[in-house]
Parts: sequence; C-alpha cells; structure tokens
Amino acid sequence: SLRLIGDITGQTDKAQSAADFIQEARQDLEDRTKGIPDTDKPSVYVGGLGSRGTHGITSTQGKYALLDVIYAKNVVDETGESGSIMIDKEKLLAWDPDFIFIDQGGFAAVVEDYQKNPVFYESLSAVQDGKVYAQLPYNYYNSNIDTAIADAYYLGKILYPAAFADVEPEQKADEIYQALLGRTVYAQMAAVFGGFGELKLAEQ
Repeated sequence: SLRLIGDITGQTDKAQSAADFIQEARQDLEDRTKGIPDTDKPSVYVGGLGSRGTHGITSTQGKYALLDVIYAKNVVDETGESGSIMIDKEKLLAWDPDFIFIDQGGFAAVVEDYQKNPVFYESLSAVQDGKVYAQLPYNYYNSNIDTAIADAYYLGKILYPAAFADVEPEQKADEIYQALLGRTVYAQMAAVFGGFGELKLAEQ
C-alpha cells in the first residue's frame, strides 16, 4: 500500500524508505525473541482493544500481531480464533495470565468496570502482582502502524527485559515516529492517553 501511494504521489523513495523501516523493525523484533524457550515465556493477555469503537477488559484478539511478532504466549490463542473477539470474564479468571496489558483507548471502560466489580480484578494474579501495563491505542477504525511498532517494542521490553535491555521504550517510540511521520510525537501521545507504564486500577 505504501509503495502504491508513493507511485501515485510521486514519492517513491519516501514510500520505499517507510516500507523498509517497517520490515526492519519487524525483523529486529523477531530476532530478539525467536530463540527464547517457551518455558521462559510468561503468559499474556491484552484487553481493552479497540474494534469499531472502544471496549473494556473483555475485548481482545487471538493471533494478536503485536504478541505474535515477539513470539509471546497469548492466552487467547487457546481459543483457536484470530482477530477481534469478546471473551467471558470467567475465561480470563481461568487463564489467569502472568501479565495483562490494557489498551489505553479502552482504559476508561476498564476502570469503570473495576469500580463496579473490584473483586473480579483483584482475583487476577497480574493485578495482585502489579503486572498490569498500558499500551498506546493504535487501532480504532484504522491502524497506525507507527504506534503498533512502538507498542511491540514496549511489550517486548516488559515481557523479555534481557532481550530488550538496550531499548528505552519512549525513545524508541520517537525514533519510530520520526522515521514514519517525520517528527517525534510520543510526548503528545502520552499526554492524551497516558503513555507507557504500569497501571493501578484501584488508584484511578
């Protein structure tokens, strides 16, 4: 798509540069994680994902690209489904993942639900252990590939700190934005959505 846009607009070099950057980032993410044994991988769940609008904790994805590219153990893959799905809360309790990431586009809905039913959330090991983290929203009615790549590096940093020891997520995000947008916008994204970091549901 980028190359086609480049052909149409007469920006072939710029389009090719963007396409190359995306492929290089994908290769780097895969190379950092493909050799990690399954026994060393924590289980992960990503909730609050946007799909034709914002949703709460039960909105997730099977075969989630951001987890697939870092060979993460997505508990949702057990369902055999791919793409956006809504799960039952009881299923999340049964999976009880080691880490939970919440898309900040759906975070307000998660907080609202937490206030109604804190017992459910406090029953999850990830909440008890302080292993609930934010990811920047990149998917609403379309996908922002730059933010998706930045999120993938952040997820990798949290799940496999040794493999991403040289990565500082905020700086990496701005490197990606600079390459694909021509300017650094992580600070603006963080100001609007909250940025990377641990989430404390009880303190919202």
